[in-house]
Amino acid sequence: MASIFNSLNIGYSGLNTAQSGINTTSHNISNANTPGYSKQRISQQAQAPLHNIPGDVGNGVIVDTITRVHDEYIFNRYRGSQSELEFTSYTQTTLEEVSDYFPDLQDLGIAKDLQDFFSSWSDLSKDPNSSAQKVVLANNTQKLTNTLNDTSQKLESLQDRLNEEFKEGINEVNKLAREIVEINKNINKIENVRQGNANDLRDQRDQVEIKMNKLLNISVFKGQLNKDISQRTDMGNSYSINIQGFNIVDGTTYHPIEINSTNKFNSATYSSHDGHLIDFTSKIRGGKLGAIVSLRGSELDSEAKSVNSKIQNYIDDIDTLAKGLIQKTNSIYASSAKEKMQSQAYEIDHDTKLAEVADINKGDFNIVIYNNQGEIVSKRAISIDENTTLNDGTADSLISKINAEIDDNEDNDATNDLNDFFEAKMVNNTFTIEQKDGVDGYYVAIEDNNTNFAGYSGFSRFFEGSSAKDINIAYDIKENPLNLQSFKAPIDGNNDLANDMVTLQYESINFTRANGTSSSQTLEEFYRFTVSNIATDATNAKISHDATESLDNSINQRLKSVSDVDMDEELMNLMKYQTAYQSSAKIITTIDQMLSTLLSIKQ
Repeated sequence: MASIFNSLNIGYSGLNTAQSGINTTSHNISNANTPGYSKQRISQQAQAPLHNIPGDVGNGVIVDTITRVHDEYIFNRYRGSQSELEFTSYTQTTLEEVSDYFPDLQDLGIAKDLQDFFSSWSDLSKDPNSSAQKVVLANNTQKLTNTLNDTSQKLESLQDRLNEEFKEGINEVNKLAREIVEINKNINKIENVRQGNANDLRDQRDQVEIKMNKLLNISVFKGQLNKDISQRTDMGNSYSINIQGFNIVDGTTYHPIEINSTNKFNSATYSSHDGHLIDFTSKIRGGKLGAIVSLRGSELDSEAKSVNSKIQNYIDDIDTLAKGLIQKTNSIYASSAKEKMQSQAYEIDHDTKLAEVADINKGDFNIVIYNNQGEIVSKRAISIDENTTLNDGTADSLISKINAEIDDNEDNDATNDLNDFFEAKMVNNTFTIEQKDGVDGYYVAIEDNNTNFAGYSGFSRFFEGSSAKDINIAYDIKENPLNLQSFKAPIDGNNDLANDMVTLQYESINFTRANGTSSSQTLEEFYRFTVSNIATDATNAKISHDATESLDNSINQRLKSVSDVDMDEELMNLMKYQTAYQSSAKIITTIDQMLSTLLSIKQ
């Protein structure tokens, strides 16, 4: 009787094993389209036999384990490629958006506005007294400044958006870290207590790892690998996530990344075990956050500008263009005779050596005095050397040099020199040159000889501002375009100033970029150079993304070939387990008939 019931148990074990196979196969088929799902396989073995004479008697079959078909090595490569893919994708998208800020079509863009600006000066030079041409010039100038303002604003808005996305990304990393910790707790409950394999939870954890790796590059350390080289799946409960030497997850605990905001700039810090805050922003590599750091910058400098930032580089280049336009135009416009000249407010001290100011060069400029017939009555060269200041009370200051008793005309006449008609003084931190009391009917102008003093100081300026963000046409011209001057000598029909403005478009200007590099180019050449750099960066980003995408697809296909559900394979397995189930059922039916025969004999 014992042997009959043992046979019955053997048949029952076959039924259970076949049922487990059918369940596992059904689970695979049901999840064939589930993202990140790894197909599962049962591992079965013979149960311990009954030791007997003349030999061991088989005791049926048992399901050893149900494992997922997963190659951790390939998965690590795929996870890494996802980080790089997200980095290149985000970089490409952002730089293509920046490129759209510089359309430069036939009738659109900064280059076209520059052409219209100089064309308007050309038209005015042909009819210097034309009110209509002055209005057109004022309107085209306003259009140019508006385009520069708008471009600068778009770039700064993009920086602000990246800054907010950085904060959101760090918060998402913390959220995913907490999620992984909870999954680890559930895996431990299943695998430590039940001695099972939490296959679906491990798949779920892998997907969270990929989500985190898309945000920033992480290193994941898991338990030992299964010795079966055909699977190489991760085993055990040892687990940690490390980012550039900082552990974010340790098994079932996590260490959050903190956000700090300074001057509206979001940065990340990591709190060490002793409570010391460590800079984390510069540690971020890869993924969306790595791309944001590369585009937005990793920190602020002393001027609250982003450091190591592509977007900031573009802003700086547009500011350099606007600065060159402002200072060179204002320098030329200062050569137009006026009853009084006044600079913009200085941000430098009165005793600062002017030759040490970044935008002022050693050399000289001429102060020219005209009478009301447009005749030059006096001209004085004012030098700027290593000792020249604005107004330090010494003979080396500009105030002293302008007010000095000098025979400018070398005619031994002490009544027809610069200091006889005009005087220089500082008024509310501005440099003012005005007629002396009792003097009337004379005009003053500044002709610069590459010192850029007039352009830097903004004497009776054509442009306001100092960058693309705040460039604007001078208030008095904006309010009344007829105030615009096209002459040097104050007489009707003089178009010397307008001609110099037209020539400016062909003049090479020394541009010094924020990174310290210098170049001598025309305004249009420097603009084309800037736009070309942006276009090149966008093109390189696309090339890099395409290459990364190709590699990612290759790795993804390898991973799919290992872990994805193959419907043909699963249907074959289903038939195999169905046959096994039917066979085991036949064993039980046979044993049942044997028992019936045995019981009938007893009766």
